[in-house]
Amino acid sequence: MKYLLGCDVGTTGTKTLLFTEDGKLLGHAYRAYPLLTPAVGMSEQYAEDWWKAVCETVREVVSNISDPENVAAISLSLQGGTVVPCDGNGNALRTSIVWNDDRAAKQHAEFESEVGDPSGVYQHCGWSLGRSLPMLETRWIRDNEPEIFAKTEQVLTVPSYVSMKMTGIAAADIADAGIDHFYDIRKEAYVPEYLAFAGVTEEMMPSVVRSGSVIGNLLPEAAAEMGLTKKTVLVAGAHDQYAVAVGGGANSAGDVMIGSGTAWVVTGISDRPAFETGIAQSRAVVPGMWGSIFSLSTGGVCLEWLRKQMSPGADASPLGYDVINAGVAGKNPAKDGLFFYPFHGIAGTGKRFSKASFAGLDLSHDRFDMAAAVMEGVVFGTAWMMESFPSAEGQGKIRLAGGATKSAVWSQMIADITGKTVLIPEIADLACVGAAVIAGWGAGVYGSIEEGCRALAIRTTEMQPDPDRSAAYKAQYAAYKAMAGKLHEGYELAAGCI
Repeated sequence: MKYLLGCDVGTTGTKTLLFTEDGKLLGHAYRAYPLLTPAVGMSEQYAEDWWKAVCETVREVVSNISDPENVAAISLSLQGGTVVPCDGNGNALRTSIVWNDDRAAKQHAEFESEVGDPSGVYQHCGWSLGRSLPMLETRWIRDNEPEIFAKTEQVLTVPSYVSMKMTGIAAADIADAGIDHFYDIRKEAYVPEYLAFAGVTEEMMPSVVRSGSVIGNLLPEAAAEMGLTKKTVLVAGAHDQYAVAVGGGANSAGDVMIGSGTAWVVTGISDRPAFETGIAQSRAVVPGMWGSIFSLSTGGVCLEWLRKQMSPGADASPLGYDVINAGVAGKNPAKDGLFFYPFHGIAGTGKRFSKASFAGLDLSHDRFDMAAAVMEGVVFGTAWMMESFPSAEGQGKIRLAGGATKSAVWSQMIADITGKTVLIPEIADLACVGAAVIAGWGAGVYGSIEEGCRALAIRTTEMQPDPDRSAAYKAQYAAYKAMAGKLHEGYELAAGCI
């Protein structure tokens, strides 16, 4: 019997699952780590925390078996867009700068003046140039921390940092490479102009390999830390959303996955790139497939915020999700035209809402009406994002992952608002499942991703749309979108008064 490890190195913590090759789950472990905010707009982490969490979670799940020498492979699902400058041995020279950092506004402006139109970055890398992510953050380090930059021999991200620790080889999967803004995902080569802008050379960058490629065997010291042997191989994994897609079985053209966490993320799989949409593009895990990602960055945060405000006292615990679900169940769709618009959500106008809003509040509304509006508003926003996916319209089923799978009310809203069947997985940690499938595929345990998905198939339940509620939501959805444009005009007017 061979075993497979799937590890999800996320922004708030690391999860690891251990499977037998025929799909039996043998262990689950989790370790959290802090997100540092040293100043406004800055977001950092200790890279060492990722490695410690990987080692501890792997050791914990492997303790459930007596023959760790039969762990064939480990693969990783990874947070993308986080950079850490390292010395030649892969040791971090400073805290990593996390993907949601916002410090590089000056570097963005310098890119436009020195290199040219920032829209070209999207055409090469598949991710638009903002005010964060590794290319600009590396330039920021060069400009603001020259003593650190002078010692930097490797510019690593989460996949390449962990790979270096495990195998002594700094490698990143191509599903993660584009978000770093150094790598052309169509030509499969680093972009010289972008390297030069950041002040680095290709020799300082990790090797970019296809998902499913064997990077190497574990170093003896790394294997010992994880309770494994050096017989285990590290297989190149994928950006977390693409690992989730694999875990949920979204591997064919037209498949759509919704990840419902801190952010709500829609991932669509296609047999061709869709740069014409403006949505983030990446190589998917299955050879020849491409992926599109669109994110509602505060989808889960909004309900978390509300349940804290709904507590009976300032020092009370947040209202339980079970209480919220019970209070929301049976509410009329968008009751009396009550809508919620998440802050920092992407409106259909293509602009971000800088503030959140309730619209249509009435004295008759109670806290559960407001909770229902928040849940509906997140789903409305997600459905709106899905309209940008060229392959989503004909897809009859939506695969759901993350926190919303634990709420029958929220899951039903997705079915009713989209009019599509929603598949709810038995295991919520689909990123780890996907990583384990990739590990088995890369190590030759499975002949293909599809075979691996069948072996590790996660049982699902189906949530069917209710025809009456879907009809009601259809009219409310149109009103929701119409009001969004007016709200955006109001935000701009208000901003001019400040």
